[in-house]
Amino acid sequence: MEQTDKEKIASLERSLFYESQYRSAIISDAICHYDANLTKDLIEKEIFYKSEEGSINSSLKLVGLSAPCKFSEFINKWVTSYINPEYANKYEVFYNTKDFLINSYNQGNRDYTIEYWYTNAKGKELFLSQRFLLTKNEVGDICTLAVLTNTTHAKRIEAQHHKDELEKHAYYDPITNGYNYIKFKKELLNAKTPGSIISIDIHAFKLINTTFGIGIGDKVIKAIWDRIEEVFDFTNGDFAAHINADDFIVFCSSEDKDEIITKIKSISYSLNLISAELSLPQVKLYFGISSWNPEKTIELSYSEAVTAKNNAKKLQDSDYAFFEKEDMDRLVWEENIIENFENAMAQNEFHVWYQPKYNPETHEMIGAEALVRWIKNGQFFVSPGEFIPLFENSGLIRNFDQYIFRTVCMQQKKWQDEGKKIIPVSINLSPISLYYKDIINIYSHIAESVGIDKKFVPIEITETAAVTNSKFKEITDGFINAGFVLHMDDFGSGYSSLSTLNTIHFSAWKLDKSLIDSIGNYNGERLIHHIIQLAKELGIHITAEGVETIEQNNFLTETGCESIQGYYYSKPVDITSFEKLMI
Repeated sequence: MEQTDKEKIASLERSLFYESQYRSAIISDAICHYDANLTKDLIEKEIFYKSEEGSINSSLKLVGLSAPCKFSEFINKWVTSYINPEYANKYEVFYNTKDFLINSYNQGNRDYTIEYWYTNAKGKELFLSQRFLLTKNEVGDICTLAVLTNTTHAKRIEAQHHKDELEKHAYYDPITNGYNYIKFKKELLNAKTPGSIISIDIHAFKLINTTFGIGIGDKVIKAIWDRIEEVFDFTNGDFAAHINADDFIVFCSSEDKDEIITKIKSISYSLNLISAELSLPQVKLYFGISSWNPEKTIELSYSEAVTAKNNAKKLQDSDYAFFEKEDMDRLVWEENIIENFENAMAQNEFHVWYQPKYNPETHEMIGAEALVRWIKNGQFFVSPGEFIPLFENSGLIRNFDQYIFRTVCMQQKKWQDEGKKIIPVSINLSPISLYYKDIINIYSHIAESVGIDKKFVPIEITETAAVTNSKFKEITDGFINAGFVLHMDDFGSGYSSLSTLNTIHFSAWKLDKSLIDSIGNYNGERLIHHIIQLAKELGIHITAEGVETIEQNNFLTETGCESIQGYYYSKPVDITSFEKLMI
């Protein structure tokens, strides 16, 4: 049914009313709005804008124009007068606005918005939202309602939120939602008050992660953090951070040892509850405490706290220790050892000594172990038992192990080229070195480049490395496939299981000295007897190390031990003395 004229008029009035309401809603928060005919490039009427002070001003007059004027000319003057060129150049719409909007309309886009920073006549920066609503008028011209809104406040809130998010990622720990180490250091420097630094870590945390999963490990971290928050006064100068893994650091504004011990014990007592809640074996913490004042570096104080904590791990009746002057002397000494490493390598201060291995039946020397002595200015500088753990903790052990292996390979090759009968000389490989993924290729390259058969340079790996390294079998298989001979060192001192012994193919087991020292004890002797019988059935060679007495030697000989190493036959000797033994 066709509409009557009255119905058409009513429909038009409704459309105009709705359009009026729509326009009112659009421009209600605007500081400026105007209509422009894009097809004719024309602004017919004056444009006004509302300043931040509330006054009404002429936008056209502001840029030196008056109505009517060209739309493109107005936009160009606006952009060049008030918008940074580096910013404006990024957006085509700023310099070709009329054609850009016409093309936008023809492509079906009826609403286009751009946001930018604008500097007003007083030099104040505002963030503006420029919206163009595109339509056609009754004669087919493309027109726009341009609406300018001041969104500076919203932009600043957004910027602050973004800043807060960045700060959260930069300064806060995702597990605890508390400080990380970067934020901790910043807060400590700002505090400028003396106090105590406490280093905390969890005993056997890696085992918790491995056995119960990382999710449970994270819950343990969070539970301990919650307890730290409860015990220390975060509202009165104390604060803490989760550094990484199971490491925490606390700043306590008190230097009173009794007060600190009370707080530490409070945390330790609560661990029973944490263990029960998470169905875990007893969780144990270690604490190390050092003093701090604004004249002292945070790194030094933390290093002292860690040193004290490591000392606490050696104690039988306590889980905490305070850093003492003796610890400082030890720390300086250790730093000196580490700093001397490169120079010692360059000056060839690391000397390979040899401890022979003898067949107890024939008394023939059938092998040797390469041991290292650090000789400086003709004297023993420091024992391997002291410098090797330092090299392991500092990451120097990898280069050190390779240096010793290369030295032994070259010496074996020299003896071979001289026509001497050479015997296998085994070299110890630190468990730390096993973590480097290219270890097999490196050692293969060294032996092959020197030109020595790998059977003459067996590699000794400690029994405990099988427990601590999840890729142990993969690594040992790789060495064997590359042609190396492997010896299990310190057998009987760790946690070898029968399944481990069955799957990892060592050519020899070296009985640890702790087993040898049990000779004379019935149970100890029976254990050694069964180990040797088991090895024989598996086709594994047995070496006993640390043999010092004739009683030990006789028992091992009678039990079928195939080689013996120890002071009973020979202490470790330098290369000159070893060459005499080879004759």
